[in-house]
Amino acid sequence: MRRDVWPAAALLVAGWALTLRVMPWSDERINDLGVYRGFAAEMVAGGLPYRDFFFEYPPLSAPVLWLPGVFGTGYESYRISFAIAILLLALVVMLLLAALAERTGGERRHALYAAALMPLLCGAMLRTHFDLAPVAIVLVALWLLCSGRARLGLAALGIGALVKGFPLVVLPVALAWLVGRGLRREAWQGALACAAVIGTLSLAALALSPDGAIDTLRYHRERPVQVESTPAVALLALDAVGLGRAELVSSHGSEGLDHPVAGVAEGLSAALVLIAVGLFSAAAARGPDQGSERRLVLAALAAVTAFAALGKVLSPQFLVWVYPLGALAFAWRMRALTGAVALALALTFVEFPAHYLDYLSREGTIVLVVVLRDLALLAALGLALARLQPRRREDLLDRRRPSVAAGVD
Repeated sequence: MRRDVWPAAALLVAGWALTLRVMPWSDERINDLGVYRGFAAEMVAGGLPYRDFFFEYPPLSAPVLWLPGVFGTGYESYRISFAIAILLLALVVMLLLAALAERTGGERRHALYAAALMPLLCGAMLRTHFDLAPVAIVLVALWLLCSGRARLGLAALGIGALVKGFPLVVLPVALAWLVGRGLRREAWQGALACAAVIGTLSLAALALSPDGAIDTLRYHRERPVQVESTPAVALLALDAVGLGRAELVSSHGSEGLDHPVAGVAEGLSAALVLIAVGLFSAAAARGPDQGSERRLVLAALAAVTAFAALGKVLSPQFLVWVYPLGALAFAWRMRALTGAVALALALTFVEFPAHYLDYLSREGTIVLVVVLRDLALLAALGLALARLQPRRREDLLDRRRPSVAAGVD
């Protein structure tokens, strides 16, 4: 391991200790550990997800939640074991961000220290949720793609999607990037590898318990617009001007909103996600530097951010998905994009969990904090898309190069 890793790792571990001992970083009054511990206890006792108990997550999340339970399923023992497991994942994420920064022409040391600050910017929610597991898999997939191992990279995305669904939005970006580089064979073979991974394990879950697997899909389809999401903010705005009443609904393990046009908002949300992913996919495939690895990584992480920012659910821990975009933007010296992501993280830290109940009661200042957070995420999307556009001068030079090479000028 290179020497520059050790100071950053020490900073990360120190921040982790802060999330266990020092307020406000250690504030974990709202977390998912109780749910995870319940699942782990079932599995340690020999139960199987979907068949023996309701399991709301994809199949490969089960091992992530089970492993800390091997060391005890009492609340405190599970809490500590889970924190250690996620710390190890945080170290892996830090190393992957450094490797990607170096690979894509960024400053490796900047990426290391940006990653080391994760506990300070995210607080206890970082270690009380398993979102770093799929984040790490996305970064592995991107590193494999950048290293010329497209089939393995796309297969890794399939594994990530079966841990927590969002890595799947990177697939169209990666395929567009490969096709843009003329690697059509790698693209379709990688797509088949991804489909094979997802299909095989999904069929295994279905065979284990058809009713249980279908119940999980139904659970997410029926989930209402989550109260902190961008669509929910729009519904609250409609309520504020007298256009329908937005009512709080407690269901699916979180708080949602019911409104006369909630279904329309949900549909628009899904459409916006698809449009955003399409835009980032197109951007990954075009431009004078269409083959650049930085373009792939930026477009992929922006697509993940779009899924978090525009989807019908925006739980605070989804900001963990967004963190790599900010860390690598810092390594690439993209100051505005770094600032937008950092602002979104800081505002989330202010609101959750300390003022979450104030938000539910629509306390004006905290509502404003969430609105600004969602706007910061939207700004990050705009800044990322702008960065992905070819500059006119470079485009003209790119068009002239074939003529110059042929001796025609």
